[in-house]
Amino acid sequence: MKWLSLAMLSLVLSGCATTGKYEAVLQSWVGSSELALIQSWGPPQQAYDTGGHRFLVYSSGGNMYLPGTAPTYQTTYYGNTAYTNSYGGTPAMNVQLSCVTTFEIADGVITSWNWRGNNCVSQ
Repeated sequence: MKWLSLAMLSLVLSGCATTGKYEAVLQSWVGSSELALIQSWGPPQQAYDTGGHRFLVYSSGGNMYLPGTAPTYQTTYYGNTAYTNSYGGTPAMNVQLSCVTTFEIADGVITSWNWRGNNCVSQ
């Protein structure tokens, strides 16, 4: 659970990027043309047609390294013997980041969108 807190802290420190702001960006594309989206976002990683609708899929990914924290050590003496115990600390970890965004297009116009992942944020 501590790594989740560190991940959230790093997202906050990265300029207050939020999923709410990302959703506002996506919503601003509703009513725009497919051509305008491709001109702005570039070619999608995937596109498919079904039921008279077209779907454009954009994806991104990466990694975020979270350094570990050192434990606290406590030494207790009993006579001539010292006992040292460690408490706390966390191991370093690598967090996979991803964002997959899909735009639905009908008659050349963006009608809806959806996203999934742990890094769909905007500033």
